[in-house]
Amino acid sequence: GRRFRALKLWFLLRGHGLEGLRRMIRDHVRWAGQVETALAALPQVEIVTPCMLSLFSFRVQPEGMAGADLDAFNLALLEAINADGRIYLTQTRIDDKLVIRFQAGPFSMTEADAETAVAVIAEMAATALEQVRGG
Repeated sequence: GRRFRALKLWFLLRGHGLEGLRRMIRDHVRWAGQVETALAALPQVEIVTPCMLSLFSFRVQPEGMAGADLDAFNLALLEAINADGRIYLTQTRIDDKLVIRFQAGPFSMTEADAETAVAVIAEMAATALEQVRGG
């Protein structure tokens, strides 16, 4: 028989309503932008791809580090963030650079979750940078 391709969308609209869905999308886009702005203000954080809808990518760049060492540093940072357990991020490659992806995606996300994401990333990045400096 014919598959119900629109069934998922129907359930989503039925559960949240059109206005609820609009509000959720607007909130997620706004919160991702707030996280991007906060991270861009941190020392040695580079926003690699600007926020589009609720997705952007970044990396932390210790002074004098490049290439494979920089990729390894950011991968270790990502693993530390995920091991912490408060937030979960993923990685990708852009122009052959390993970058960390932030996505404001879960339906249950709140503004407090966005603030937590900034705090966790800032804390873990500061710790990783301190370790690189030999501290």
